[in-house]
Amino acid sequence: MTEGRIGRLAGGGSLRTLIQLVIASVVVGAFLAFWGVSPGEFWSGVFNFIRGIVGWLGDSVGEIVVNLLTYLLFGAAIVVPIWLIMRVIGGRGAARRD
Repeated sequence: MTEGRIGRLAGGGSLRTLIQLVIASVVVGAFLAFWGVSPGEFWSGVFNFIRGIVGWLGDSVGEIVVNLLTYLLFGAAIVVPIWLIMRVIGGRGAARRD
């Protein structure tokens, strides 16, 4: 029963999957050896790449938020006083319409 679950998880029969994994491992190992990269260096590079992307996104998102807050404050400095004036001036008329 366990072998059947593992076979389904791996995508086929256990012997076939084992052979595919061995062939893929040899090909990838040869490729890494050709380029002079160890598995540790490979995974370190992958994690550093991901860390760089996350850091860049964090910086970008931070800049976007700061810009949006700046625009909000600049706009509010004009919109809110005008809205208050309109509310005070038009308050009696709005009450009659309701």
